Amino acid sequence: MGAGLMGRWHARYAKAAGGRVVAIVDPDHARAQDLARDFRGALVFRDFDDCLMVTSASVIHVCTDVDHAALADRVLGAGRHAIVEKPVATSTEEARRLVDMAGKLRLVLCPVHQFAFQRGFGRMLAHRDELGEIVRIEGAACTTDGEGLAAPVRRDRLVGIVPHFVSLFRALVGGVSPVSWHVLASTSDDLSLVTRVATTQLSLFASFRGRPPRYELLVVGTARSARLDLFHGHLVWEAGGLSRAAKVAAPFRRSAAGLSMAALNLAGRALRREPAFPGLRALIGAAYRAVRDGGPPPVPPEEIVEAAELMERIAKSPRT
Repeated sequence: MGAGLMGRWHARYAKAAGGRVVAIVDPDHARAQDLARDFRGALVFRDFDDCLMVTSASVIHVCTDVDHAALADRVLGAGRHAIVEKPVATSTEEARRLVDMAGKLRLVLCPVHQFAFQRGFGRMLAHRDELGEIVRIEGAACTTDGEGLAAPVRRDRLVGIVPHFVSLFRALVGGVSPVSWHVLASTSDDLSLVTRVATTQLSLFASFRGRPPRYELLVVGTARSARLDLFHGHLVWEAGGLSRAAKVAAPFRRSAAGLSMAALNLAGRALRREPAFPGLRALIGAAYRAVRDGGPPPVPPEEIVEAAELMERIAKSPRT
């Protein structure tokens, strides 16, 4: 559903995961036809209900800008598994209803929280003990996606970034109560949140004004730190040497490590045929395995609810 940028990459990675693209739905018939040319036999529909009546697709990818919760409800109600671009829902009530519905129908409801499926993040989790005790986790996103949009739409776009970082924070420290977050700034151009889990400080900053564009995660430990470039999916370790020589050499080591890891990551993505949106192909593959094997969804249902709760909290907070 949706033949725009994300729909194109979903279709490509669905095929790479062993799926067969049987239909493309988009009100823009020409755009849908253009995408369908890349997938032999794919039918084109303007209307989702027409697609459901004609095809027996087992998985529906929701990649439109229209209300994701309403579309996910229709997908699940039709007995199909759903892979849904973020946010799946923007209210706690909607999220819980969809999660309960998917569970009762034994259907996979998978939000597109692909950052946690990037290889760099996976490597950091595999060697988490090398960090020591985690002192601080910082998420930062500076993007140009708000250009030309009205203020209320920009604010919604910023809040829509939150589920990505909820996913990463959960993987590192477990569930974080949405009511524990302090909203330091919430405007149409900037969002800033902070909280604490035991002895670990967490923060998230998202901005349409900040430059250069970036998506990053910094994890600071008592032994060493890890910096993840979420745009490209690679990880750079930062050693925790205390000597004067170590301090002098630190910026050179960081620069060298960043250059080498960026080159290796780019080469690896080329070999895996993952030129864009690192982590998305792995996420879709995991969702398809869950569908085939009848296993649990790759993203815990609790994560969908937690993300919606935090988004709802931000939406209700004063604009500062």
